[in-house]
Amino acid sequence: MTSRPTIPQFPGQPRKNDALFVYGALQALPWVLAYAQERAEVVHGPSCVPEREICLERCSEDGVPVIARRGGGGTVVLMPGVVVVVVVGARAAGEGPRDIFTRVHTALIESLDIDTPRIEQCGLSDLAIDGRKVLGSSLYLPQRPYLYCYQSSLLVDADVSPISRYLAHPPKEPAYRAGRPHNAFCTTLAAEGIGLSVEEVCRRVGTRLGALVSAQAADIAD
Repeated sequence: MTSRPTIPQFPGQPRKNDALFVYGALQALPWVLAYAQERAEVVHGPSCVPEREICLERCSEDGVPVIARRGGGGTVVLMPGVVVVVVVGARAAGEGPRDIFTRVHTALIESLDIDTPRIEQCGLSDLAIDGRKVLGSSLYLPQRPYLYCYQSSLLVDADVSPISRYLAHPPKEPAYRAGRPHNAFCTTLAAEGIGLSVEEVCRRVGTRLGALVSAQAADIAD
């Protein structure tokens, strides 16, 4: 009898953060990493048609790499001023993407410990402030083992103008976007008067999120 694998089995070529997912799966779960993005890069999911959705010539001109990831969600521009959050956790039987996004995002908002009620989950997988997106996320759900691999990008104090330079308007959008162009749709914590540095966001999320996600799971189980 073949034993059930204990780490995600990723088919095909390596994609962004596969190594982090594998490492996280071998740790006590949920495993959390929050890190500061150091360079500009465009990251897309499997449903993306790069020739239609990404301004490839501009990326090439500027030396911005275009990288594939696992998991759904839209194409994103990562750049300095962005915090990337990775969570690897166990899935409950019958738990779907919306359940996981809600659990992680509820805990993420709490981990930031910001004195404002304005941050809320919008659409399936975003966080927004007053209807403007500050975080987008994706989810990969391997069956062997039954884990979830979540990653998101939080706009802390980034310059959002490169989003319009490197991305076309997406072919699909959440209803709350209402057709707005990237620069009108996206905002940052800094632009909304939330004065946390990238380093402080990494510290708060990195030290608090795991326990808060666990607490959310315990509440659901009860």
